Amino acid sequence: MRSLFLVSLFSLCFISPSADASRITFEDPYQNVFGKTLGLCNRTAEMDPKWPTTGYLRDNKCTFTREDAGSHYVCVDLRKARIATDEGVSREDPTWTDFWTETGQAKSADDAKNNWPKPGPWCICMWAFARMYGQHPDFENMIDCSATNRWVVDDYKLDDPNQCRALAAVCRKCDVTNRVAGDKQSLADKCTQALAKCA
Repeated sequence: MRSLFLVSLFSLCFISPSADASRITFEDPYQNVFGKTLGLCNRTAEMDPKWPTTGYLRDNKCTFTREDAGSHYVCVDLRKARIATDEGVSREDPTWTDFWTETGQAKSADDAKNNWPKPGPWCICMWAFARMYGQHPDFENMIDCSATNRWVVDDYKLDDPNQCRALAAVCRKCDVTNRVAGDKQSLADKCTQALAKCA
């Protein structure tokens, strides 16, 4: 079952039927969900020698590029792993994030500690976020709005239940409907539709 989940997660990231890279304009790759300059999904303070940078271009930005078949455009702040103690109290472990084990990408806590990015900002696949959000609604709290690419709002489909719910999560977390105006009104309009239909 787990291997099926991993295969479908891989397929979701790298084979998306709805991705239409041909319609994006030149300035869009550097815009966030508010239609403003894309912020850094910055790992420079994380002291992670194996994974010092993120983004397909490894420039600490979730920049749209046609070469990124995985669509790594959602910036999240990967939380520290939560560990239950013998006393039944939960504590944080800053050396690794349980995001990788919760999503099935790491086989174990040791695998996550040794082979995957540590806690902090990271660009994740927008298709995987849509799929995982249904199982992990708390992932909404991890979104960094200023560093999440506009392409996420533009390309998530309202008629796909997973994508619509993920879009509603981005719109709600980022308050896009109240923070966008003028020539970027189409972003607010799409968020209004997603929130009405899928929230």
